[in-house]
Amino acid sequence: MWQYIVRQLLQRLLILFIISFLAFIILGQMDDPVQLLKTMNPMITQTEINEYIKQQGLDKPIVVRYFYWLKNALLHQDFGISRQYYTPTFELLMQRIPNTIYLQAIVLLIIVLISLPLGIFSAVKQYSTFDYIFTFLAFTGAAIPVFWFALMLIIIFGVLPPPGYRLPFTGMFSDKVVVKGVVVSYEAAPLFAKFVDRVKHLILPVLSSSIVSLSGLTRYTRSALLEVIRQDYVRTARAKGLPERKVIFSHALRNAMIPIATILIQLIPSLFAGSIVIEQIFGWPGMGKLTFEAVMNNDYTLAMTSIMFMAFLTVIFTLIADIAYAFLDPRITYR
Repeated sequence: MWQYIVRQLLQRLLILFIISFLAFIILGQMDDPVQLLKTMNPMITQTEINEYIKQQGLDKPIVVRYFYWLKNALLHQDFGISRQYYTPTFELLMQRIPNTIYLQAIVLLIIVLISLPLGIFSAVKQYSTFDYIFTFLAFTGAAIPVFWFALMLIIIFGVLPPPGYRLPFTGMFSDKVVVKGVVVSYEAAPLFAKFVDRVKHLILPVLSSSIVSLSGLTRYTRSALLEVIRQDYVRTARAKGLPERKVIFSHALRNAMIPIATILIQLIPSLFAGSIVIEQIFGWPGMGKLTFEAVMNNDYTLAMTSIMFMAFLTVIFTLIADIAYAFLDPRITYR
């Protein structure tokens, strides 16, 4: 088992190296940094330009710059300075990550609480009216573009209703909060008023983020449980006269949860990647919005740091899923 883990770690380190190299090369070709600097500051002198070129290593080939970046990242945790914020990119990312975790943790909780019961009930009631309705809604939800669904929610719940009934769709909280008919600043509002305001700001981003993953996990839960229900040991449990509830939850679901658990683990990095679209649409101050702005503003050092963080999450959680599968299913052995 330990040999397998070490081998997988080495393979994933190689994958991270390849991703970082390709990302650095591609992002480095996005725009001419010197021309961009001149556009942002037309009054800049040639001396300042030369100093900037030397500081950023732009006088060296891009492959040399990559290995220089890699050395600083590995040895000094220095991923570069953001051109837009003039701040270390790793520091900027650490400031925004908690906001993304806050949003996506709630999304993941909603997905689990809704998709698992729906998938189980649909499998138990296979070919029923509910099953057909659920299957139609699940495929529809999986096919809906996230950005379009988010915009529709904003129009329906944030624009069309009367002013007092609209849901907020920008940021994490409001600047002003109404408390007993009086408008006060968010900082001066009571704790409960702050909580209600935060919940209102969460509704639309959470609904938009969860629609596709919820549909997919529900269908996967249904398929996994249907496959287990057909097994001999489940028929044997029924033949012994066990209640149907015990057959489903104590025998079938226990084994069906093995692949579902690995899907849930792998869902975490995909939620972080999907936050780029959702956070930009709803103005959520997380790492997804930061990454989008970095790409649009040609801040390739910041974009590079964000891409590597998402790549790191992906390879780590896929490794965790592989290891968890072995622990959850004793029939699997790794050599």
